[in-house]
Amino acid sequence: KGLASIQEELHRMRVATKTQVENIAIKREVPMRTETNTPPDFLVALRSHTVWEKTPVKLFCTVGGHPRPIVKWLGSSGIRTLSDVLRLYDTAEYSAVATNSHGSVTSKATVIVKSESISLSPSNLPYLTKIHPSKLEITLLDKFGVSFGTEGGSIRLACTMVVVPDLPNVPPLAEWYRDDKLLKPGKLVEIKVGGGSASLNLPHLAKDDEGLYTLRMWTKDGTAEHSAYLFVKDAVPSVAGAPGAPISVKAFDINSDYVLVAWKPPNLTKEAPITGYFVDKRESGSTTWSQCNDSPVKVCKYPVHGLSAGHAYHFRVRAVNSAGMSRASRESDKVTALDPAERERLQVIQLDGKHEVVIKADDVEGYVTLPGAPTDVHASEIFKSYIVLSWNPPSPRGRAPIWYLIEKSVAGTGAWQRINAAVKLQSPRYPVFDLEAGKKFQFRVYSENLYGVSEASGPTGPVETLDEHGVPSAPGQVVATRNTKSSVFVQWDPPKHANKLMGYYIDASVIGSKEWSPCNHKPYKFVVHGLTPGETYVFRVQAVNVYGLSEESQESSPISVEPAIATPGAPHGITMLSCDGASITIAWKSPKHRGGSKITAYYVDKRDADSLTWQEVNTAPTQTRTYKVDGLTEGTFYEFKVQAGNLAGVGVPSAPSLPLKCEAWTAPEPGPAYDLAASEVRGDSLVLLWKAPVYIGASAITGYIVEMAKKGHSYHPQNEVPVTHRYLRVSDQPQQEGAVYTFKVKAVNAEGVGKASEPSEPVVARALPGTQEIQLGVDEDTGDIFLSLEACEISETSKFVWSKNYKEITDCPRVTVETKGKLSKLIFVNPDVNDLGAFSVIVTDTDGVSASHTLTEDALNTLLELSYNIRHPIVPLKHHLNYEVLEKGHVRFWLQCLKLSSAATYRFIVNDKEVTSSESNKISHDVKTGVIQMVMDHFTKLNEGTYTVQVHDGRAKNQSSLVLVGNGEWGFNPNQAVVQIVLKNDFNITPPVWNRDVSGCILHKETAFHWFKDDEEIVLETPPNVIISWNHTAVVRCISLVVKSLFVLSGSSASELVLQCTPEGIRLQCYMKYYTEEIRTAWLHKDTKISSSEKMRIAGTAEMAWMQIRDPTEKEKGHYSIQIMDATKSYTRTFDLSGQVNSLILCENCMHIRQLYLCLLFPNLHPSDLSCPPPSFGSQTLSLTCTVWGDPSPEVTWFKNEQEVVSTEHAKITFEANKYSSLTINNVTPEDSGKYSINVRNKYGGEFVEITVSVYKQGETPPDVHQKAAPSATLCGGMSADLESACLECQGGWGLPWQLASSIKRTLSI
Repeated sequence: KGLASIQEELHRMRVATKTQVENIAIKREVPMRTETNTPPDFLVALRSHTVWEKTPVKLFCTVGGHPRPIVKWLGSSGIRTLSDVLRLYDTAEYSAVATNSHGSVTSKATVIVKSESISLSPSNLPYLTKIHPSKLEITLLDKFGVSFGTEGGSIRLACTMVVVPDLPNVPPLAEWYRDDKLLKPGKLVEIKVGGGSASLNLPHLAKDDEGLYTLRMWTKDGTAEHSAYLFVKDAVPSVAGAPGAPISVKAFDINSDYVLVAWKPPNLTKEAPITGYFVDKRESGSTTWSQCNDSPVKVCKYPVHGLSAGHAYHFRVRAVNSAGMSRASRESDKVTALDPAERERLQVIQLDGKHEVVIKADDVEGYVTLPGAPTDVHASEIFKSYIVLSWNPPSPRGRAPIWYLIEKSVAGTGAWQRINAAVKLQSPRYPVFDLEAGKKFQFRVYSENLYGVSEASGPTGPVETLDEHGVPSAPGQVVATRNTKSSVFVQWDPPKHANKLMGYYIDASVIGSKEWSPCNHKPYKFVVHGLTPGETYVFRVQAVNVYGLSEESQESSPISVEPAIATPGAPHGITMLSCDGASITIAWKSPKHRGGSKITAYYVDKRDADSLTWQEVNTAPTQTRTYKVDGLTEGTFYEFKVQAGNLAGVGVPSAPSLPLKCEAWTAPEPGPAYDLAASEVRGDSLVLLWKAPVYIGASAITGYIVEMAKKGHSYHPQNEVPVTHRYLRVSDQPQQEGAVYTFKVKAVNAEGVGKASEPSEPVVARALPGTQEIQLGVDEDTGDIFLSLEACEISETSKFVWSKNYKEITDCPRVTVETKGKLSKLIFVNPDVNDLGAFSVIVTDTDGVSASHTLTEDALNTLLELSYNIRHPIVPLKHHLNYEVLEKGHVRFWLQCLKLSSAATYRFIVNDKEVTSSESNKISHDVKTGVIQMVMDHFTKLNEGTYTVQVHDGRAKNQSSLVLVGNGEWGFNPNQAVVQIVLKNDFNITPPVWNRDVSGCILHKETAFHWFKDDEEIVLETPPNVIISWNHTAVVRCISLVVKSLFVLSGSSASELVLQCTPEGIRLQCYMKYYTEEIRTAWLHKDTKISSSEKMRIAGTAEMAWMQIRDPTEKEKGHYSIQIMDATKSYTRTFDLSGQVNSLILCENCMHIRQLYLCLLFPNLHPSDLSCPPPSFGSQTLSLTCTVWGDPSPEVTWFKNEQEVVSTEHAKITFEANKYSSLTINNVTPEDSGKYSINVRNKYGGEFVEITVSVYKQGETPPDVHQKAAPSATLCGGMSADLESACLECQGGWGLPWQLASSIKRTLSI
C-alpha cells in the first residue's frame, strides 16, 4: 500500500505539472520554445520623467531572462520607494537591478520634480529612452499561403502573430518584400501592422504584382520571416483572342527631351502572335494619354523624343495581334525629363567646413563662344524599325545653351543630308526611323549655340537597320519533379542562343486535354503552384527577350501532382481504450503530415513510468491505429510512444503518452469510443463517424451521445436521444462557416453513460475548394443507374471507399464500382427497393474529400423508368397507323412520328409479308413531318388482313398495326361512289368509312347514295336529310337520320369503364359500337370536369373513348365517370379508383382481340404484354405474342398442356430482338385446343403466363363462358373470344401494376 500510494502521488504530481505547463503555453497552439539559461535583460528599459510637484509618477520596465530574474529598486541613496505625491526632494536618479544566477543588469531613469513657479525649457527636459522593436519576441501564427489574383482585382496577404511583450505604443517592425525588393506604402501598396497581425493589401492588381512576397519581422533573436508566391492572371480581354497586357514598363536613359521605354512581352498560349506594340504617354497631373508611335513597334523597346525639359511623365504599353488590342499595361513610375550631364557639370567646394560654393563648368571655360564638336557618336540601339544615335556632349560648350544637328549619308557616297532641320535637339540621344532597308548609313553630329555651329563630329561606322539577334532559341529538356500536393518543381536546360535573355514562361497542360494554360506572367524560374492534386500534367517552356517569345520547348514527361515523398510526422493523441490488469489496449491518431505516401506501418514502444529505457512492443508492424499491449504488471504506470512508417521510412516518434495505470476496468458503463473522424464537412454541416468502445461494460451498448464544442466554448450534446448507429450528421444548430469545432462521443448502455472519448481533431466548418456532391443519374448509353463523385483532389494512393448507411461496401453483387482518375461511379446491377438508403464515399489520402446522397423510392422509380426508356427506346408516334380512301378507289395507309431522322428505316408488312414500293403500292416518307405512308391503287377483298409498319431510328424502334376485314367488294366506279355501312351487332362500322361525316369525296353529278343492311338496301319511310351542293365537283355532307341514330347507339351501347395499364401509366376505357370526336362526351373526377392535358389526356378510337393518366399518384385516386350525350339524353359510365384494381384488360377493338398488357416486375424480368390477333378467313392462324425483357436476357419456353412446344411449320416459335416472343399456329383445327403457357426465366428468377385456347368447328355453339368485365365479343364469321378477368395487385393500392398477384389465365374461343 505504501508503494502504491507513492506511485499515485508521483502520478498526481506529474499530471499537475503538465497542467501548469499547458496553462502557461501561448494561446492558439503556439509551439512552446525550449528555454535556455540566459542572463537578465531589460526588454523595456526605464524612462526618465519630469513632473510637476504634488503629482504622482510611475516607473516601469520589462525584464527577461532564465531563470526568472529578481528585481530591486534603488534610489541615489539606496533602496527607495516613491511616495504617491512627489516633492522637490524626490528629484533623483532611480535604478532597477535585475539579478539571476547568470548575472545582473541595471536600468536607470531620472525623475525631476519641478515647482509650479519654474518654467521648463526644451534643454531642461530629460532624454526619453527609446524602445527598439528588435527587443520584441515575435512568433508568426496563421501565415498567408500561395495566392492567386486577377488583373483589376485586389488581394490581401496577412500573418497573425504573438508579440511578447505586447505594447500598444511599441508596434513590431514589419517589412514586406516582392522578389527581395522592399515595398513602400503608396496608392498601390497598403501596409498595416498592429492588433496581432501584419497585412499587405494590393488594391489594384496587375501582372507586375506577381512574385514571391516575404514578410520580415525584426525580433530579439534576429528576424521572423515567411514567404509565399502571388500569381496574377490576365483579366478577360475586351476583344476575344486579344493578347494579355505587357508588363514591367520602365523608362531608361532619361534626358531632357528623350527617354527609352522598355517592357516585357505577355505570355501567350492560345492567342495569335503579337504583331506589335503601341506606347502611350501622359504628363504627371494629367489624365489624358497620347500615343507616341503611329505604327506598331515589333520589339519591346521604343525611344520617345520630343519631351519638354523639366516635365514629369508616365508611360504605358498596349500589345496588338490579329484579333485586336490588349488592355493597357500598368503605367510606369514617374520620370522627369532632365539632362543627366547637368549635375556632372556642377562642382561643389567646401569652405571652412561650414559653407559650400557651387561652380558651373561653363564658368571656368574662359571666353569660348563656339562649342566644340560632339564625340563618340555611335548607334546605341539598332533594330529593324529604328536606330538610336548617342554621343557625348562637346567640351567646351561655349558658355551658352547648345543644341545638336544630325546628318546622315549612305555609306561610301560622301553625300550628307540633314535629318533634324526643324527640331532643336537638346539631348545627346536621337532615334532615327524610316531608314531604307538593305542599305548601310553613316551619321555625324554638330553642336550649335547662339554663336554658331561647331565642326562636325567624326562619322559613325556603317550602320544597317536589322534585328541582329532575334528571339532566343527554344529551351532544352524540361524536367518536372514533385514538390507538394498542388505544386510541381520545373527545371530546364537554357537555350543555346540566349540573345539577352529576360526570363522564361512556363505552360501546363492536363494529359488528354490538349489545352495549355499559363503558369506564370513574369518571366522567371519558379515552382508551378495551383495545380489540381492527383491530376497528371505536362509542361513546356519558352524563353523571352526583347524580340519576343522563343519557340516552345519539348514537353516534359507526364507527372502526377503529388507531394514529395518523405517520412511521416509523429502520431499523437495516445489514449487507453481498455485494461484487464495484464494488458492495455491503446489507440492513437495518425500523423498530420503523411510524407506524401500512404502510411503502411505503426510501431509501439513502452516503458515503465519511472524508467528512462524504452522497449519495443511490436517488431512486426501493425496497420491499425489500435494495439493491445500484453505482459504488463498490474498496478504499474506505463508510458507509450508510437512511430509511423511509409515508403520513405519510419518517422519521428510521438510524444510519450500520459502515465497509464495497468488496472482492470470493472465499471458497469462502457469505455470511450475512439477514432473520431469528420466527413462531408461543409459550411453548415458535417458527418461525425466513430468506432465502438473496446470495453463494453456490464451490458450491451444501446446508443451514443455526441457532444460538440466551438473553439473557446464548452461542450453541448447534439442528440437528446442516443443514436444506435455510429455516425451522426450535425446540421441542426446554425454553424458558423469557418469556425473551429471539436467533438466527443459517449457510449450508453443499460447501466448509464460511459466515459467520453478523446476530443476529435479540430474541424473547420468549411468545404474544400472545388468540392462537388454525389450525382445520381442514368447512363445514356447503357441505361445503368449510378451514383458518381468527381473528387476535387486525389493523390497517387487515393482510393474511393463507398458505403451504404456508412458501412463500407465490399463484395456486394448488387453494385459495381468503376473508378477512372478523379471520377468514381457506383453502378447498381438490378436496382430495387432494397437499394434505398444513404450512400457515401470517402477519398482516402486527401484532406477530407467526401460526400453522400440518399436514394429515395420516388427517385428510384423515376430512374427505373428512364433506364427502361434508354434500354428500350421507342420512336414516339403522333398518330398510329391509319388509313383514308382517296380518289379512284386509292387507299392511303399512314402513320406520323413525332420526330424522324434522315437515317430512319421502316417496313410495311401485310399479312406477315413485307411489301415494297411499286407502281401499285407507292411507299414514301417525309422527314420534316414524320409521315410514313403507302398508297394502294386498288383495294380488294384479297387485301384484307393485318397491316403493320415497323420503324427503326437508331436504337429506337416502334410499330403500329391495323386490321382491315369486311364482307363486301371494295372499290370505286369512276362514275359512281358507293359508301357501305355494314351493320353487324346493330351498327358496327366496317371500313371503308369516314368516321365523322361523308365529306371530302369527289363525286360526279350522277352519283347516288345507297344504304344497305345484310346486303339488302334500306328504304326509309322518310327520305334522309341529304344536302348535295354542286360546283363542278360535288361535296357531300350527310346529316342524315342514319348518322343521328349512330350517335344514339354510341351512348346506349357504351360499356362500363375498364382499366388498361400502359407504359405511361393507366388508361380508363369505355367501349361502344361507334365513337367519333363529334360525339359529345365529358370526363369527370370526383364530379369535377377534366380537361385534356399532358397529365390527363382525353382521346378515343373508332370503338371506344379513353382517358390516359400519366404517372399516377395519390392525387389521382377517386371516382371517375364519363358522360355521353346525344340530342335528347345522356349516358353515364363510372369507375372507382379508390382501392385495389380489379379489371379486365380488353382489346381496343371489340371486333377482335388486339392486345393484352400484362405488366410484371420480377427481378430483372418483365413479361409485359400478350397479344392475340384474330384468325383470318379461310386458313385460320392463331398468334400468341408476349413481350418480355430482363437483364440478362431471359430464356423463353412455350408449353401446351404442360408439354414443351417444339417449333414446327404448324406451330412456329419466334423470338425477335430479345423482346417479342410469338407462337404462331397455322391452319388451326380443334386439335389445337388446350392450355398454352409461356415461361420466362433468367438467373434472378422467372414467371409464366397461361391462356386456354378452344377451337370449334363452323356452326358449333361454344359453351357459355362467364365474363366479369364485358360481354363476349363476336368475331367476324361468328367466332367469339371469351376472356377471364385478371386480378392485378398494385403497389400503393393502385397505379402501374408491379406484381402479378396470381397466375394469369385466359380463355380464347375460336
